[in-house]
Amino acid sequence: MIALAGFGGAAHAECLELTRLRSEAVEVSKPMNGGFVPGRCDAYIRASLAWSAVRAYAYDHQETCEISSRSLGEIEKLHRDSVAARNNVCAGRPVRAFPADIILR
Repeated sequence: MIALAGFGGAAHAECLELTRLRSEAVEVSKPMNGGFVPGRCDAYIRASLAWSAVRAYAYDHQETCEISSRSLGEIEKLHRDSVAARNNVCAGRPVRAFPADIILR
């Protein structure tokens, strides 16, 4: 019985780590929501690495933390978006492409 309680505590700690990683990724991404940020490419690199860590941890601990497929999909999208933004900013392009109707005018 004590061994099972210890295992549950370890599983809970693993799930708290996922929460911590996600909170860090959100914090690292916050300054980029404003205007110009010095070292902008570096900031986007840090954000994409943070979301990459969240994604990897979520996939590695999906069963332990009972992460739904929907949540994994959301984490995957956040990671993909951060990588696309990083690639654009570091290449000197806008974070997101302009909609087609803006380009045509």
